[in-house]
Amino acid sequence: MRKFKILFPTGYSIDNFENDNIDINVVFEDQTVYVATAFTLINIRLLMGTSKYFWASDMFIVSDLRKETLKKAINESLKDEYFELIFNKIGDIQHIYECNNFDEIKEI
Repeated sequence: MRKFKILFPTGYSIDNFENDNIDINVVFEDQTVYVATAFTLINIRLLMGTSKYFWASDMFIVSDLRKETLKKAINESLKDEYFELIFNKIGDIQHIYECNNFDEIKEI
């Protein structure tokens, strides 16, 4: 399994783990950085309101937004080989975080 860290570009502030969404960056040891937005089903229903559809690029639907759940879901997507279909590669740590070493990246 690939070693990775999860970062939250806008911070990790969740009021309701079952009804929210959050942008996440996944950083791998090879220094690549991927992005997606994690949504819960309850949150999607709320955001839809009376609309007939809902969409978001790089949408990652999870049961809740606890850090442990996100980590398990990402591991599962890697195991199932769906990760790169869900997440979008946005660059490397040198350009995104201005550092040169995976170990310098601190998970929040």
